[in-house]
Amino acid sequence: SMALDTACSSSLVATVQGCRSLQSGLTKNGLCLGVNAMINANVAVVMSQSGMLSADGRCKTFDASANGFVRGEGCGAVLLQRVGKSDAVLG
Repeated sequence: SMALDTACSSSLVATVQGCRSLQSGLTKNGLCLGVNAMINANVAVVMSQSGMLSADGRCKTFDASANGFVRGEGCGAVLLQRVGKSDAVLG
């Protein structure tokens, strides 16, 4: 078990570490999880006061009418498992 906090890339770093563990033979499988929970309201207040958040609450990435970003909570999980050559699906 390992906890990682790298700000925006924690889930990616956890998945890379899981893949490296599989490649090295250290583990046979791994469960990589990522969670974003907005527990402290102070961060949202500072971002809002700084004009970083979208005033209308809509994300318009790469659009001329973009006016900030929208924060959200979420989680995801990926089960990593070594696959032998005889188990591989080719297609």
